[in-house]
Amino acid sequence: MAPDDTPSGGGLDDVTSLSPHIPDDKASAPRRHLLVFSGTSSWLYQLPAAGTVVIGRAQSADLRIEDRSASRHHAQITVKGDSIIVSDLGSQNGTFVNGDKLAAERVLATGDQIVILGTTIILHANTTPNAPSQALDGPRFVSRIADEIDRAIRYERTLSIACLLWPEPIDRAQIERVLTRQLRRIDAFAWHSDRCVHVLLAEVGREIAQTISKRVMDALAPHAGLRIGLVSCPQDGADADALLASAYNAAQTAQPGAIEATGTAHQTLTIGESKVIVADPACVRLYALIERLAPVDLPVLITGETGCGKELAARAIHALSRRRERVLVSLNCAAIQETLVESELFGHERGAFSGAVASKLGLLEAATQSTLFLDEVGELSLTVQAKLLRVLETGRVTRVGDTRERGVAVRIVAATNRDLEADIAAGRFRQDLYFRLSGAALHLPPLRERPRELRLLTQQFLDEACTRTNRTAMTISEPAMQLLLAHSWPGNVRELKNLIHYIAAAYPDNVVLPEHIKERWQAAPQQPATPEPAAAGPQPFRPIADEIRELEIGRIRAALEATHGNQTKAAQLLSMPLRTFFDRIKSYNLSPRKGSK
Repeated sequence: MAPDDTPSGGGLDDVTSLSPHIPDDKASAPRRHLLVFSGTSSWLYQLPAAGTVVIGRAQSADLRIEDRSASRHHAQITVKGDSIIVSDLGSQNGTFVNGDKLAAERVLATGDQIVILGTTIILHANTTPNAPSQALDGPRFVSRIADEIDRAIRYERTLSIACLLWPEPIDRAQIERVLTRQLRRIDAFAWHSDRCVHVLLAEVGREIAQTISKRVMDALAPHAGLRIGLVSCPQDGADADALLASAYNAAQTAQPGAIEATGTAHQTLTIGESKVIVADPACVRLYALIERLAPVDLPVLITGETGCGKELAARAIHALSRRRERVLVSLNCAAIQETLVESELFGHERGAFSGAVASKLGLLEAATQSTLFLDEVGELSLTVQAKLLRVLETGRVTRVGDTRERGVAVRIVAATNRDLEADIAAGRFRQDLYFRLSGAALHLPPLRERPRELRLLTQQFLDEACTRTNRTAMTISEPAMQLLLAHSWPGNVRELKNLIHYIAAAYPDNVVLPEHIKERWQAAPQQPATPEPAAAGPQPFRPIADEIRELEIGRIRAALEATHGNQTKAAQLLSMPLRTFFDRIKSYNLSPRKGSK
């Protein structure tokens, strides 16, 4: 006996209900239903105790899909006792289970996901009366989060993740029994360790997530020391691993018995006259590592894109080191003529070259007992690289035009936005110098991978700009914030700061709106159109932005083809944040294959 077409099980109210548990008189019966996401709608579909459910486009289908590309009778779910089986009915576009195309009948487990074109169906089954839910394993849990993120971005929904953290290992069975009764049927959880469990709270933002977490906290009150960390998508990011790490970091900063939302879980470090906001997990770990490395006189190599904060990291290393009483000495290797670099680094004697009217102390000598920061070290010539290597190996420097060696005791911190390993392979950078400089290696992630910090930095720059211009305080609207979160930020923090300071100076409004940002971006200088290449002769240079655009389009298309249109997996192949991937698809007007996620 098949159910009728009316969504049952309480409809959408059942999805968002905060009811703590099913009443005991109903809990004795098996609970098996489908959570259906189609377009901007979602509902629960109650499965029969036995029989079949036909899924398709036809009016006679038990579970109808409003998609012209779906087959009339596309797939079928069969309930036999405790087994729930899905099969494809020879559809043209296929049925996918957990990302794999269905080739034969498959027995489903609770949490499994069926994808038919643009419709996602999740099975929730509890066939044993009052049995605690089985926690998902790590990979399935992360996959489930990625799919929820996909829907959150595509349909402007939300989701939250809670991290429950105890000071000591806890009895898993007891915790699972409580979570099963307190969480909703569309939620899921997975153990990270014997004292940490992550919970996916589907379809809810931070406010409702706080309510659910408080209920869970109260139910687990006998287990002393519980701390809960909360994050939400898209406000705090759109990457499964980053959200899980952020929730864990928030739980670590919470007091025992308290709930800490990641919106308040950040540090502000003061380095000289600068302030560094540290909130995203990668940067939290980075600055924790800096704190451990700073007292040790290892050379440090910092890599990362232009404007992402490499100089601030270098200042932090010096400020936390035993050399902090002396001034940090800096040289931008890309901002000085190659012919003058030797003189700047090593110093020179009077008469060493034309214009050398007096002896000069080099920066290596000036930084003795201090730290020398070599920014853009990848721009040094091979000749200077060889001389620098000798200084690092011997601890002695020879000035230009002199034969005497002078001892130096300097710590080198270098930074570059270049791929030095590629430069080594191309013969542009010495491998032995690379090994000397990278006694410790740090990588600063770009701003587009630090959504938590982007929010905080935006408000910090607004406050700075308003203070500087003596104007009323400004805030940023959520639509404008979403526009910033979707931007790729090739100029990183420097680009964000310039944008915000311009808006604060140019607009009298006290709230930053999307049109303020769009007007600024549209007003940015555009490259002139490039003429068509001549039939013969050398090819003219093209704007690098055009070449990058073509490369991105080609790689995105290839990734979509390799994953059969699964956008979540395609973004993972390219190591691209999911939000950025969706933004690229939209801006390039690419059409994923049917059946894509």
